[in-house]
Amino acid sequence: MEISITLKGIESIPGVVEDAIKNKISKVEKYFNNVQKADVVVSKQRGRYSVETTMHIAGRVLRAEGKGNLIDQALKNATDKLDRQVRKYKEKIKDSYKGVKEKELTEEQVEDSPAIVKVKSFPIKPMSVEEAILQLELLDHDFFVFRDEKTGEYNVLYRRKDGNYGLIKPKG
Repeated sequence: MEISITLKGIESIPGVVEDAIKNKISKVEKYFNNVQKADVVVSKQRGRYSVETTMHIAGRVLRAEGKGNLIDQALKNATDKLDRQVRKYKEKIKDSYKGVKEKELTEEQVEDSPAIVKVKSFPIKPMSVEEAILQLELLDHDFFVFRDEKTGEYNVLYRRKDGNYGLIKPKG
């Protein structure tokens, strides 16, 4: 597995920390033998560290972020989240492979399961990205779905944690 480490807001990290990152991330391979690559971004903002991991596993992307006052804390938080996601994904694959269509859930698990509590329908009008940003701001939402007036494709505009915007476009 190829592991790339990127630093933001940090000039360098000790070799021991780099080895710890590679060691913890490579432990995911015990669940999957087809992990293509892992991207790790270590950043520091306002005295707190953040470790973002993105893993490409069999055409699927798993992402986890951990924060902490120390790099070790942030790394542990991120790898714990990643480990939970990997186990959950592995369980889904295992269940679908066995042909299990529905698992029996206990009442406690059903109560803890997220549910769709509201459904909205709205017309999607062709507009420019600038108009979509304006709509996003006016509605004070985290994302906005619109049809690009030039291409006619559906796009998703979203507000990033850093205050900027992201745009998701269909590929293909």
